[in-house]
Amino acid sequence: MNLIEFNKYWDKNYPESNPIGHELKSVYPNRWLRIHSLPESKRYAESENEYQIILDRQNKLISELIGENSEIIIVSGQYETELTDEISIELYDYGKFEKCRTIELHKVYPEEHEDEYFYDVYYRLDIWKRNSKNELLKNIADDKFRAMFVCPKRNCIVAPYDGGMDIIVDSQEKRDELKANYKDWLSEREDGM
Repeated sequence: MNLIEFNKYWDKNYPESNPIGHELKSVYPNRWLRIHSLPESKRYAESENEYQIILDRQNKLISELIGENSEIIIVSGQYETELTDEISIELYDYGKFEKCRTIELHKVYPEEHEDEYFYDVYYRLDIWKRNSKNELLKNIADDKFRAMFVCPKRNCIVAPYDGGMDIIVDSQEKRDELKANYKDWLSEREDGM
């Protein structure tokens, strides 16, 4: 999948949203669920045992959703106060990313961004293999990096964050099935957060 194909895929399957992970839950609430990475909704790991729980949970669920050896697109972004073609050095730690679009946040969300403010979206192709992205997942869990996994084959998005994973699937039925199967990993809050 090249840059043009990715943008077409995104615009066809997620037309109401930008490729910004934390925004998806409010745009697709009937297809969204949140999994907490640690028991009792604990946000950050404090021991190697807790890191292992995070990695075990996330690898299990991502493997179920995406499938072993399936093509994924890793999407990340960076906020900018001016237009730039420079790629953040931290992206290079996770492979060769290519810019696929720039979102002019001050135009899309003028009530939130008075001054010029941009979000550059980067992507790279990869293959999902259980435990092959543990360093990336651990850095996301520590809030050192942000990325989401997009799987066109299964039409789902997994957006890990520091505390869990936001998941967008292709139907409310699939979401409800996941909620039933992973009820022990869900928030006890009524809003699912």
